Amino acid sequence: MNYKMKKIIGIPFLLIFINLGFILFESEVFKNPMRIIPILILNIFISIDILIRPISTKKDEYNRLIPAISFLSMPLIVLLPYLEFKVILDEITLLTHFSFYSFITGVILSIMGGVILLLSRIQIGQYGGPKIVVEDRHQLITNGLYRHIRHPIYLGFLFLFFGYSLAFGSFLMTIIIFLFLFLIFNKRMEIEERLLIAEFGKKYELYVTRTKKLIPYLY
Repeated sequence: MNYKMKKIIGIPFLLIFINLGFILFESEVFKNPMRIIPILILNIFISIDILIRPISTKKDEYNRLIPAISFLSMPLIVLLPYLEFKVILDEITLLTHFSFYSFITGVILSIMGGVILLLSRIQIGQYGGPKIVVEDRHQLITNGLYRHIRHPIYLGFLFLFFGYSLAFGSFLMTIIIFLFLFLIFNKRMEIEERLLIAEFGKKYELYVTRTKKLIPYLY
């Protein structure tokens, strides 16, 4: 069985795990069309991303404990925005209109994030796996989205999850989830850039001077 087939078989089990909080405790969410849309968007983009991302055979330079903690926290990250809406926001009638607009905005941002994520993964090709490594004959990718920012994959993930949380009308969880993911990604970006400077030297340093890390023209 080839590796891609193993990923195809494994994706349903991964999605069950990600949505375990809903399945076990809040299964009524699947009966609400407005609430299931952000869940579907998140699941679809994560599934496609896993399917197309390469996996390096080299040792990951990142602390393995942090990705493990992040992965194990996924059911909670996915569930908490809905719980905030259900327990707090749904009881405040003044927020009804805001909830609708935040849903629309969140869905748009989530789709944008998913598209950025997949385009980034495709454009970086074999060098865009989840491990932080420098491959044999590694090439520096500076075209497409990488022409403007150095880490569009992380930008895509941030938009995807920020939009997902916002689509539930979540306030607190949207901020907490965004900061949690940003801190993890920021550390990964620092490690990646150290490795790439060591590999490419001046070439990468020049690339750094004419691009932004995450947000075009800003950061």
